[in-house]
Amino acid sequence: MNAVNEKLKERYCTFIHKSVVYKRKNKRIAKDEKPTISGLVFVQGESDDIQSFLCENFFGLYLVKDCSTGKIAVIHNNVMQSFMQVSQVEPARIRFMPHTFDYYSSGNTLVRITSGPLTGLEGYRIRISRDKCLVTSIGGMTVAIGGIYKESFENIDEYVRQRRELLCKESQEECFTLTSCQSEIAQCFFTPQNQMDVMAIASALNLWIVKAESYIKEKNFNKAVEITLFILNKIGNCFHSIYSDPRIKNFKEINTVCCDADKILISVLNSVDVSVDLKEIIKSERRSLVICYPFLPMEL
Repeated sequence: MNAVNEKLKERYCTFIHKSVVYKRKNKRIAKDEKPTISGLVFVQGESDDIQSFLCENFFGLYLVKDCSTGKIAVIHNNVMQSFMQVSQVEPARIRFMPHTFDYYSSGNTLVRITSGPLTGLEGYRIRISRDKCLVTSIGGMTVAIGGIYKESFENIDEYVRQRRELLCKESQEECFTLTSCQSEIAQCFFTPQNQMDVMAIASALNLWIVKAESYIKEKNFNKAVEITLFILNKIGNCFHSIYSDPRIKNFKEINTVCCDADKILISVLNSVDVSVDLKEIIKSERRSLVICYPFLPMEL
């Protein structure tokens, strides 16, 4: 893998997470750094371009896929920069977890770090071996970052709840027409009035995107489709009247949620394990979404 990394570095920025191992050698303790996961190299660039480069130089070598979507695993640059910064200064703070991100949601609150080098990262605050950690998802991998003591947080769920209560005079949806899952997702929504509102809604929905991805892994396609279609419909309904609101500079976070949801739908369409009826429902619903809400980042 060293040869592959050296070749990649000729064109791209690469990063390998390493762990420190101490060994007794000639009556002394020697410090040795080794890749935490053998063969894992992070590469910065366009995925198609990187894959073409690998095919040209290393036949049979492919970029890893996110098993929840079936697509090449992609990590946003701001998330990767925080991960690299901690890894390079204190590599022992990072550990790769054996379970999916959704596994750690039970009994834990979704938070976003608002200070320090990890600003912007979202996950669950839990204690592992007496160490306060943030468990987050990076490129489909679940990672725990330890030593989370001085950083400040915001409780995403609490912010959404307060904003929703503040705007409770808006017309309410008939909850009895929704499934229990849809009712829970609906609690993530309110009419956004500023940039923080948009970010809060997107953050609350990210948890449901992760849940939908876990349902894909379990081949529970009906549940994954129910979640993603409902999210897209609610975003369209909630945002169509304020999409040109000057108080909101951009909709980057909510657009990312839409793209992730649509990727899940497309992966279901491309799966050989999915019934024809479900595929027809997806095609019909996607067409309706594009027609009704042309601002959604979706293409037929």
